[in-house]
Amino acid sequence: MASVKEEIHALIDRLPDDATYEDVEYAIFVRREIELGLQEAETGPFYTLEEAAAEMKSWRPK
Repeated sequence: MASVKEEIHALIDRLPDDATYEDVEYAIFVRREIELGLQEAETGPFYTLEEAAAEMKSWRPK
């Protein structure tokens, strides 16, 4: 498994040559959020599709 530093290097290498600091920040942010989501899916807590649908139904005005 690659280290975080190696993963960031690879991520930056995939960006276009004219990428801005904001592009780099956003790419790192998105990658981190994906990693956190995958970890949370493995360890919980998370909603099933049915639970999420039921929760969203309660958001509708009556």
